Amino acid sequence: MESNPERKSRVKKIITTLRKTHPDAKLALEFSHPLELLIALILAAQARDDLVNSVTAQVFPKYRSAADWADVAPETLQTELQRINFYRKKTAAIQNTCRALVERFGGDVPDQLDELLTLPGVGRKTANIILGNAFGRQTIGVDTHVARLSQRLGLTEQTNPDKIEADLAELVPASSAVKFCHLLQFHGRRVCLANKPRCAECPIRELCPQIFR
Repeated sequence: MESNPERKSRVKKIITTLRKTHPDAKLALEFSHPLELLIALILAAQARDDLVNSVTAQVFPKYRSAADWADVAPETLQTELQRINFYRKKTAAIQNTCRALVERFGGDVPDQLDELLTLPGVGRKTANIILGNAFGRQTIGVDTHVARLSQRLGLTEQTNPDKIEADLAELVPASSAVKFCHLLQFHGRRVCLANKPRCAECPIRELCPQIFR
């Protein structure tokens, strides 16, 4: 049975190796300020990041503030977002969230977790991704890749994202929390695929308990 200090040491080695393997690892969604990231995250639910980036490249220049998003006619926004799945529901979610920003936060995206969680449809994953990537906080946002690889690597046995976050917070160096998530996301897309992981070519295979089962 691996002790907690041993697991922490293994996590450091995983981070060091994956930094070399994926030096370009970063958040896949493109944004220039917190509001854009919030909008992109709403659109990215069950949608490809590259498609979201393609759509937001067209709409971000048009809507610069939360009030802009809140005030546009829903039919207009739906037309602009229709390439993304569930675009009607996502249009409503974006506008509800932006109205809340205008009414309660002066149009600004808050930089505190508890305040972010009061926004319609914003859970811990979205809030942590915003805090980590738009505000420079060292947070762990548990998306699909982070959850899946953390389980495969034996860093958690949990399936609930909030509990996975708690387990990872105990193991990942605080200074590397955001980068750790980026590294797992890139590794999950490139090597540790969901259905057919490329274990033979994985640079962290010797640090993965899956190999030795």
